[in-house]
Amino acid sequence: MATLTFITEEYPPYNYIDEQQLTGVSIDLLEAIFATTKTPLSRHDVRYYPWVRGYELALSQPNTVLFSTTRTPARESSFHWVGPIAQDRVVLLAHRDAPMVIASLPEAIDRSLTVAVIREDIGAQALLEAGYPERLLIPAIDNRSALNMLNRGRVDLWAYSEDVAGWIAESEGYPKSSLIPIHTLSESSLYFAINQATDQRLVTLMQQALDRVLAERPRR
Repeated sequence: MATLTFITEEYPPYNYIDEQQLTGVSIDLLEAIFATTKTPLSRHDVRYYPWVRGYELALSQPNTVLFSTTRTPARESSFHWVGPIAQDRVVLLAHRDAPMVIASLPEAIDRSLTVAVIREDIGAQALLEAGYPERLLIPAIDNRSALNMLNRGRVDLWAYSEDVAGWIAESEGYPKSSLIPIHTLSESSLYFAINQATDQRLVTLMQQALDRVLAERPRR
């Protein structure tokens, strides 16, 4: 596994930087996998990129692992998958100062509601797959930029993980309650996504190591 390149992004509480060091649930799991397989790597060897760059590298570069990545039917054939790591709920979020209710995505389209998205993120992909007009999807550089767009009223909604969005809001000094989930886009599992050209033996080794790590952890 030492031949694999590991890439992550800011997606707390799974993977993020705290006090200039990568940390989070997925980072801890990965280090446990390294230990189990006697791989001479640590969290310091994980590359930290914006989501779009990491996603494009994982698609194009053999032996590249991207995490934490939502596994969906549309992405299924694009990667090998090791996991699951955790469950994640992706929603449309409104701001509490501009609350709204929608019964469905077609209603949101009829009302021409604009949505902050991150390109290639599961929120953006889910909306496009559902037929949401691209003209209503407003790209953000990253999750903090999307939060600021919503806070400033530059968009009506933000498509993102409910848990991660709440974490980002609190880290920026806003209460988690300032974000109101109004529609669920997906409920899926997070995985390590591995470039398709990677040797299947490495994928199997990593899955077996993850299974062993999870089996040895104390049950709550």
